[in-house]
Amino acid sequence: MLSAQTARFFGYYPGTVALVTAEHAGTRNVLSVGWHTALSAEPPLYGVAVGRERATHPLIVGSGHFGVNFLPFAAARAVQGAGVLSLHDGPDKFVRLGLETLPDAGLALAGAYLHYTCEVAEVVPTGDHDLFVGRVTGVRYDPAMYDDSGLFAGEAAVYLGRSAYVTTTHERVAYPPEVFGD
Repeated sequence: MLSAQTARFFGYYPGTVALVTAEHAGTRNVLSVGWHTALSAEPPLYGVAVGRERATHPLIVGSGHFGVNFLPFAAARAVQGAGVLSLHDGPDKFVRLGLETLPDAGLALAGAYLHYTCEVAEVVPTGDHDLFVGRVTGVRYDPAMYDDSGLFAGEAAVYLGRSAYVTTTHERVAYPPEVFGD
């Protein structure tokens, strides 16, 4: 029951956290982003909200590209670390967190179950963040993490807020459209 009110903006979790990767002029970074979403199927667009003060922001602006990576629950420490550590903390956050990229795709994390390569299509100011609208130019995924119908079947790192993570279970309930017929 909705029995309390607050002026504090919260409650948008639980949800998955994407690791956004970017590289420009010899500098690369990885950032945890809780505010992200699919925006369009045709054309394929994906949006990530990045604070203007974040070190990843000028890398995306400068290069015009970014990667969106989803890691399993086993990598929740790295997911959290990518948001806690700063590019300026050194050494390289990828190395510090044990994150490797694919040799032929520098923005794709080797341990991800899903990766989007995005080209910036638009930057929309949204309060204290900019929403980078990315045209998805490539999709890579780990087939072992999906069932025969294309549904995710792995254990995702689900962020609850305040540095806490849980995982998905294998229990599923499906409500196809025909169950709502007359």
